[in-house]
Amino acid sequence: MHPDNETCVQRARFFFYFSEKTWEPGEKPPLEDILKSKKISPQAVRNLKDFLSIRLERIAAMLELLTEAHDDWAMTGKKEYILLETETYDFNHALKLLKDHGFKDTEFVLKVEYTRKWGVL
Repeated sequence: MHPDNETCVQRARFFFYFSEKTWEPGEKPPLEDILKSKKISPQAVRNLKDFLSIRLERIAAMLELLTEAHDDWAMTGKKEYILLETETYDFNHALKLLKDHGFKDTEFVLKVEYTRKWGVL
């Protein structure tokens, strides 16, 4: 969104899912070895533990970066994800910040909504 645009309100919503991300070709989600399996190996459980440990640390680092960069976030914890949303911080700045610190688009879901400010033409 253009920074001088006064006709719309931008609402950026970041979803940080605990056990899911967009998998690269060739990657296998560790949860697949456990869900609907009749025989679960101890190694499959360890693989899931390792993945979740790394995943949760990455989510914590992204939250830390975004909340240090801007202080007007609404945070909501859900069963499967953390939702971080704001109407006062341009999502382009947030994306640049995350990318500058080595995070990929596959590690979060970003949804941006625009609402028209009434009375302004």
